[in-house]
Amino acid sequence: MASNPPPLDGIRVVDLTSYIAGSYAAMMVADLGAHVVKVESLEGDSFRELPGFYGWNRGKRSIALNLKTAEGREIVERLARESDVLMENWRPGVADRLGVGHAHLCALNPRLIYCSVTAFGSTGPYIDRPGFDPILQALGGLMTLQGFGGPPKYLRTAPTDYYTAALATQAVLAALFVRERTGRGQRIETSLLQGVMALQSGIAIDYPGKPTLIRENPTYRLYQAGDGEWFFLACGNQAFWVKLCTAMGMEEFANDPRFGSWMLRLQNNEALLPILEKRFAEKPRDEWLEILARHDIPAGPVKTVAEFMDDPAVRHHDMVHEYEHPEVGRLRVMGQPLVFQGTPTQDPGPPPLLGQHTDEVLREAGYDAAGIAALRAKKVVR
Repeated sequence: MASNPPPLDGIRVVDLTSYIAGSYAAMMVADLGAHVVKVESLEGDSFRELPGFYGWNRGKRSIALNLKTAEGREIVERLARESDVLMENWRPGVADRLGVGHAHLCALNPRLIYCSVTAFGSTGPYIDRPGFDPILQALGGLMTLQGFGGPPKYLRTAPTDYYTAALATQAVLAALFVRERTGRGQRIETSLLQGVMALQSGIAIDYPGKPTLIRENPTYRLYQAGDGEWFFLACGNQAFWVKLCTAMGMEEFANDPRFGSWMLRLQNNEALLPILEKRFAEKPRDEWLEILARHDIPAGPVKTVAEFMDDPAVRHHDMVHEYEHPEVGRLRVMGQPLVFQGTPTQDPGPPPLLGQHTDEVLREAGYDAAGIAALRAKKVVR
């Protein structure tokens, strides 16, 4: 029996984004089954030179065109008329200057959901500033937190970009649901600024007497075992602390008043940390992990991303997809992270070459062979 189509089957998306947050948001929609056309400049997405491009753009079709020409704008207009969603992440005002802004395109298609992702929002004091993930990590407090009271630390995983992408996708899905009720599209937006705040909802809290958590907690940190290998210990409550004391043969500390709560262990870090460091240095990592697992204590080894991609649990959940790609050969990228029992997602395919689907998309938009040839001769499309 054939399975039902994926959740967003039939939804058409025009993707005018580049870089990470916008591109990844559009890919998340593609992962759910939407038909996503990535509209690129003739030179291509600015991040095409980075390996990460393959992880932000799989499952899309690429059309390369010059949006600064009247003919290029007409192509986007045709696509927008027949699409459900348009996504862009230019600085505020750029889309309007290019002739593909919200007011213009939604007048052509009132059902269109127009999604904008910016650095600092489409209004406010910083709308003219360029912004990328590390800038918002710095402004938003992430780097201070990662420094644990010392020098600030930069998170290379771009958490602000990825969470902002998730917010944009959430907004698209909600807007599609609203459209089912009302029949009308709308403009939706989010930004890296909003993303970095939302990412820290448990930290962006202020009240008189609020305790500081900037210091490292000795039961929630990295440790180096006797063989030099690292693992993370995550005893997040008192029950796990008691189990840890038993597992490590240190029962006398389970009821020690200095270590009787998360906050007390934090306050008495200088007393507890050397005890745990010395004990963990007595055995190799794998032995400690086996002991901790036997006592139901959360802990995990430090791995590289490449090692984790081969983890049995990752493989079990189909979280790595492999393709033969004409540019790089054997290509492995992330699989779909959502599971739908009734409308399962499908492998959307590899990331596209620049302009790989130009002719195909133009034919769908109503251009005949002569029209496509004329556009290519005028260097409107690639």
